[in-house]
Amino acid sequence: MKLVGDEFKEVLSEKSKSNDSKLILALDVPKNIEDEKLEQKCLEILEKASNSIAAVKIGYPLVLKTGLEIIAEASETSNVPIIADFKIADIPHISKEIARYAYESGAEAVIAHGFTGRDSLEAINEISKKMGNKGVIVVSNMSHPGGEKFIRPVSDEILNLAKKVGATGIIGPATRPEDVSKLRSKAGNEILILTPGIGAQGAKAGDAIKSGADYEIVGRAIYNSESPEESAERIRKEINQNISEG
Repeated sequence: MKLVGDEFKEVLSEKSKSNDSKLILALDVPKNIEDEKLEQKCLEILEKASNSIAAVKIGYPLVLKTGLEIIAEASETSNVPIIADFKIADIPHISKEIARYAYESGAEAVIAHGFTGRDSLEAINEISKKMGNKGVIVVSNMSHPGGEKFIRPVSDEILNLAKKVGATGIIGPATRPEDVSKLRSKAGNEILILTPGIGAQGAKAGDAIKSGADYEIVGRAIYNSESPEESAERIRKEINQNISEG
């Protein structure tokens, strides 16, 4: 089946090449920031890091604190693709509406859980196509220890479902490079693999990409840093160096 998300893949690839970066910033909620200053602080972090990243991932914590408008503001601030990490996991028509709101707000892609089944993912794909072939990324595995109990045992089934519905990409755990290797061998080369878990969760920059991932996601090590700009650039270089060393 033809994958959805050609537009997203194109803009992501272009930004990755122009910034020489395989790094995606997970912009969540920095610690010790007063609510009234949160939006400004997050946009400042993104602006400073934007030359070192291929995309930015915005999740519920920041949206619930600042409003859905933060997606459009982030896009204007950084000129990098925005991934709405809403972990969509609901019945089809609700999943479809969540994705619609994210796309309408300026997101180039959404992240959705696969355990809700084929009908929910197909509903998201439907709105993706209607709104310009946006990205749909499916969580096939998770990087935290708890992910090993429930999601890891069915990771292959979720991957197979993502392939059947033509999802743009999947999420794999940078904390377990061996799992990333297995996902890539079964996913083929067309599906994107995005991997969180670098830094705060213990994974080494570049290892997931060497194992078959396309991009690595980093959050706390950048947005909680005293110098997000320097931290993002350092991690970008670490990823590239690790990859070049084979």
